[in-house]
Amino acid sequence: MLPAEDNSYRNRFRKQDKLKSSIEIDTLYRENRFVVSFPLKCYYSFSEVDAEKNSLRVAFAVPKKTFKKAVDRNTLKRRMREAYRLNYKKIFEKLITQKEQQLKLFILYIGKEMVDFSCIEKKLQEVLGRILQDS
Repeated sequence: MLPAEDNSYRNRFRKQDKLKSSIEIDTLYRENRFVVSFPLKCYYSFSEVDAEKNSLRVAFAVPKKTFKKAVDRNTLKRRMREAYRLNYKKIFEKLITQKEQQLKLFILYIGKEMVDFSCIEKKLQEVLGRILQDS
């Protein structure tokens, strides 16, 4: 199901849009296609659209080794999800609907210290722009 067809989609980050499978995430690592815009590193993969799967799926992670407190990790993941939610339409409209491809993203926070939302949003926009250029 394509999110653009669903009027209730709007700017939501739905459960179906989340990439949860550890097998799919491991596959993203093995393909070794990534874009870095410090403090974010984004692994990505293109494939043909499946009728049963959403065409744009994403997962977020913050390493426990770098941020010991769960509060800090959750804060950063929340900021990354919000930045993604506000900016995903650019990549969806240009890539998915025009070329009919499925895109899987795994966004990893690689910085050593907390940054504010505006910095994360700006870097995520850079990452999404580079992915669009690579497609």
